[in-house]
Amino acid sequence: MRFQIDDKVLDTVTGIVSSVDSEHSIRAKTLQVLNYLIEHKSDIVSKQAVINAVWDDVVVQDQVLTQSIKEIRDLLGANVIKTYSRKGYQWVAPLLPESIQSEPIQSINSQARIKTRPVIDKSKVWIGASIAVFLLLIMVFVFLFIRSEPPLKVAFLPVKNDVQDSVHNWVPLRGQEQLTLGLSQSSQLAVIDSDHVLFAIERLNAEQRRAYQRGALYPIQEKLEADLIVATRLTGFPEDFQLHYQLQTPFGVEQGIEFASSVDDAFNQLVSKIAIRFDEYQPSGNGKNISQFSNEAFARGVAKYLEQDFVAAKPLLQTALSTEPDLLAAKRYLAASYANSGQITEAIALLKDSINLAQAQGKQGRELLRAYLMIGYLQINWPQQTDRENELLSAEQYVEQAKQLAEQQNDELFIAYSHEELGKIKRLQGEFSDSARHLTAALQYHKQFQGDYGQTAALIELAKVSNAQQNQALSEQYLQQAFEIATHSQAPANQIWVLLARADIARSQLLQTEAEQFAKKAQVIANHSDNPMLIARVDAWFNDSPVYTVN
Repeated sequence: MRFQIDDKVLDTVTGIVSSVDSEHSIRAKTLQVLNYLIEHKSDIVSKQAVINAVWDDVVVQDQVLTQSIKEIRDLLGANVIKTYSRKGYQWVAPLLPESIQSEPIQSINSQARIKTRPVIDKSKVWIGASIAVFLLLIMVFVFLFIRSEPPLKVAFLPVKNDVQDSVHNWVPLRGQEQLTLGLSQSSQLAVIDSDHVLFAIERLNAEQRRAYQRGALYPIQEKLEADLIVATRLTGFPEDFQLHYQLQTPFGVEQGIEFASSVDDAFNQLVSKIAIRFDEYQPSGNGKNISQFSNEAFARGVAKYLEQDFVAAKPLLQTALSTEPDLLAAKRYLAASYANSGQITEAIALLKDSINLAQAQGKQGRELLRAYLMIGYLQINWPQQTDRENELLSAEQYVEQAKQLAEQQNDELFIAYSHEELGKIKRLQGEFSDSARHLTAALQYHKQFQGDYGQTAALIELAKVSNAQQNQALSEQYLQQAFEIATHSQAPANQIWVLLARADIARSQLLQTEAEQFAKKAQVIANHSDNPMLIARVDAWFNDSPVYTVN
């Protein structure tokens, strides 16, 4: 439908606003806002009603709608939309159908002399028609080319590195460059080069810098005049990484997580999603996007989990599952939140449900491995049954199943993890020879991975086995080796685990003063790291609570 609004013509289908000397395209989401206001012009519509109608597939903030209202007023006039305080908006401009000017028709004298029809050269007619069609095609192409919107401008911020070791110190700037080049090569998006982004960050004024340091992305978006800002944070361990991302888009803010066995794979997965989502982006109509990409509840739930705020994490993760019941990663984090809150029975039930769901759908992969392994881990470290022997046998069955699946999938990391847990079970059962065999196997796998601090868990368990066998010298040797590896890798979490293991062994030998000295050293490292999970682990030792957490 085309409407005349003052001296402008609005096409509500194509989103074109034209006047005598100019023509402008309305952004897709802004056009949806405009059409919604026109359709409800007799009513005052609330902000939330507009957001629900236009952005029903993503979570957005009020300023996104405010920006669209501003764009409409800039194009059509400040008075076309009226703002009602605390109520919303109403379209108030008159909507007149576009006037169609008819060309004057020349009257023809009915008594005019009829002339003899001239002879027409048909070959010239065909040539002329061909030229006309060719010119018409050129005009259509130029028209469409001019009307098409330019590609989105995209900027990647430096990657925040939360992997606590020295192996991944390269991630912030090289990761930013890798993401930038990857998207440039795999899409037609206008990707801003990394140096330009870094220069823009340096040139933020004091107010913009304060907002940027608090986590706001709009200052750098304004400075770069970018359509899409990508902020990322890398966490996890070698062979088991998480790339958390936040997107400041023209349509709102979106969050998500990529899981991968390598940093390169995590970067590539994110690049692929952005390219698919935003390259030649078309509005999705009324279809809801329920993928991980826009699952705000899942991303926020994981963020709360990592902050050790398990109470806040649970409802967010439950919301994610209500939207996408098959999201096994959300089930895993919810189970871990239950476990870390002391609700072990609920956690195990949820993990069993994940196993059943994965098996029913024929899903393999790490989420199924994690579910089996986590059940065994919980039964090892949080005894729930009076019959401890049967509980350990149950744990052994779950871990053994994880090991078999990992071997079928050739997933060496989870083969190593399974050997570690089987080693713990055998130690608790008093089968020290079998325990050492499993732990030595785990150690050999970890030596193959980048970042040798993965060896520390197996070395700590070997030290506990040696201590149980009254071989203090060998126990000390394992612990010393583990601490040296953790220190060399600058991995504070592993340093803390070694020190707490020393504290446990000293306490088991009734050396309370020595035990507290080791624990205080661990406390210093935890406080210096400013990591809530590490601080909680050390505090648990001093409170005589289990230091184990599901992470």
